[in-house]
Amino acid sequence: MKLRHLGEYLLFQAVAIVVQLLPLRLAQQMGAWMGEQAYAVLGFRRKVTLENLRHAFPEKSPNELDVLARASFRVIGKALFELLWVPCLTRDRLNRLFRYENPEFVREIHARGKGMLVLTAHFGNWELAAQCFAVQTGIPLNIIVKTQSNPYVDESINARRVKFGNKIIPMGVSIREVVKALRAGEAVGIVADQSAPKENVAVEFFGRRVPTHQGPAVFSLKMGAPLIATFPLLQPDGTYRARFVEIPTDDLAGLNDENILELTKRHVHLTEEVIRQYPDHWMWMHQRWKHALKDRTDVEKEAPT
Repeated sequence: MKLRHLGEYLLFQAVAIVVQLLPLRLAQQMGAWMGEQAYAVLGFRRKVTLENLRHAFPEKSPNELDVLARASFRVIGKALFELLWVPCLTRDRLNRLFRYENPEFVREIHARGKGMLVLTAHFGNWELAAQCFAVQTGIPLNIIVKTQSNPYVDESINARRVKFGNKIIPMGVSIREVVKALRAGEAVGIVADQSAPKENVAVEFFGRRVPTHQGPAVFSLKMGAPLIATFPLLQPDGTYRARFVEIPTDDLAGLNDENILELTKRHVHLTEEVIRQYPDHWMWMHQRWKHALKDRTDVEKEAPT
């Protein structure tokens, strides 16, 4: 056990214990407050957030962007503290905290027997969305997750993720496990908005072409699995509401580069539409555009004269 890992784990557990001693509403408020403090002290993340927002909303003033950035940090802080509070969460409390408006829609799709891919983003509280999926649809979700560098923190977070029957698929072995799950008719959850390596398909996202993971499109087209999207919306009373929508694939016959690109565009476009409606819900501090491709006009502007 590395001393650094032990120290990080003890700090994580200490914060988690304090959060779990609080009533949920107070824990949520503290999480939002901590998000606000993080915005003030994390200079690099604040810079990334404001830069991303400037590119996405060039029409907004610096003050409007600052307000959005702070709100985003508050939403993420709230979501983090809600995740820490999960050991205290019961099914009844979860049903009051988070509600899917059309769970029968997912059950009907699941009955087709081809499995399903459930896409979301770092939006609202995506962790609670996964927990609630299993509880309100009755269908366990295989969640693709990135392994944390600290194995003890990673184990503690994953224990929260599987509390209501979900399963974990580590990103390193995801291809084999996803294929296995879909063949068994199971549901696979993917947070599909992360930065992708340069060799992935480039899709426009908020006006910039950026490499995008093509796994959801490949799995859907190859396995015939329906592609479902959902985005949890934070309500004024601190609860969440969400709906499931199916991304159309009926007109995309066969697994080829053209269809992979088109299906990837469709789910990225849907994600962008939702974020534009609720920009404070998304995690703007992520370096989503670090591999953004430059248009020819941008290259010409930077070329020496």
